[in-house]
Amino acid sequence: MFYQLPPVGNPVQLYSRDKTPLNRAASNFPAVFLHWDIQFYDSGTSALAAAMIAARTKKFGTGYAGDAEVIIPAYGCPDLIAAAVYAGLKPVLVDLQASRPWMDLQAVADAVSAATVAIIAVDLFGIPERLSRLRPIADKAEIVLIEDSAQGFPAQAMTRHGEAYWQGDLVVLSFGRGKPVSLLGGGAVLSPQGNNSISALLPQLPSPKDNAIQRLRYRLKAQLYNVMLHPRLYWLPAALPFLHLGETAYHPLSSIAGLDRLRKKLLMANIHAYYGYDEHALAINRYTRTALQGNENIINLAAVCELPEAQRLLRYPLLLPASERDHVVHCLNQNGRGASIMYAAAIPEIHGLEQVLDKQKLFPCARDFAARLLTLPMHGLAAVDAVDVLSGCLHSI
Repeated sequence: MFYQLPPVGNPVQLYSRDKTPLNRAASNFPAVFLHWDIQFYDSGTSALAAAMIAARTKKFGTGYAGDAEVIIPAYGCPDLIAAAVYAGLKPVLVDLQASRPWMDLQAVADAVSAATVAIIAVDLFGIPERLSRLRPIADKAEIVLIEDSAQGFPAQAMTRHGEAYWQGDLVVLSFGRGKPVSLLGGGAVLSPQGNNSISALLPQLPSPKDNAIQRLRYRLKAQLYNVMLHPRLYWLPAALPFLHLGETAYHPLSSIAGLDRLRKKLLMANIHAYYGYDEHALAINRYTRTALQGNENIINLAAVCELPEAQRLLRYPLLLPASERDHVVHCLNQNGRGASIMYAAAIPEIHGLEQVLDKQKLFPCARDFAARLLTLPMHGLAAVDAVDVLSGCLHSI
């Protein structure tokens, strides 16, 4: 009871490696950003909304009052819907490919209409969507391909099969709680350098002014977060139902703003800390793949999606028989292994979205995915023995 790994999350680094403000002149600007222009926002949801606004403006210009749509996978974070609504877009959901974290390509093509402004390609768990196969669909319709990489961040010098890690026309990052690089808030939109036609359409929002009290409050919050990540303490907030840890809920987006200066200053240190866990994450990845080979009760998504072993994942995703999933999650967490079901339902079944989605049809593959998904932790405190405990839980059924 008194030991529980958090499902996700590395400590926030609270001291900057460099006093230079974040810009391209800074000596520690990470190579992963060198070919991108960056616009920062106060959250990942705000960043996604900003990308959608740019896509809408690109297709219809400013002042357009007609229908505009965005294509979104039917399984994912409800913040996808919040961003679309804020951007004035109708979310058009498409089902997943069976037993995969990707959208069904034919369903995407069928969903495109004259009102479509963008396709949202989500790198779920850090598993890249198939942007090379979505690209022809987007280019044919002359719409923007937005890569939602809130859960994906490259390992140091990581590429995707020899190509650039990020491949969207716009790439959305989140620095929220539990994200690969976490500042407990913030987000960004990347646009390819030289593509001024799209980057200029992003809302340009300056960093809000802060004061000493706000900075102190942030540091105290981050210090408390870091302390509570320890497995000997995380069981306490996990046991308090009013904190709603891990719950999937819809929260409308009411405004967007720029990212505060303190988080910008700390971003480089947190990226370097993330790189510091590369070898640890690689070891867990290799061990899990090897240990699960030949288990017919489990679909190892990282393996069947043919991810390179060096690919960093936010969580290690597995599909189990739906009749066994909840028992296995309970068994794992009784042993303190930090298992999670991620989003508990497909997007149309999330409370609060009934009116927003205008009674869109059910999506059987997304529902099946939500019912079968189990994820294991991959962060700096995670241990390789989680998969051994998993095997024991499966044998107990």
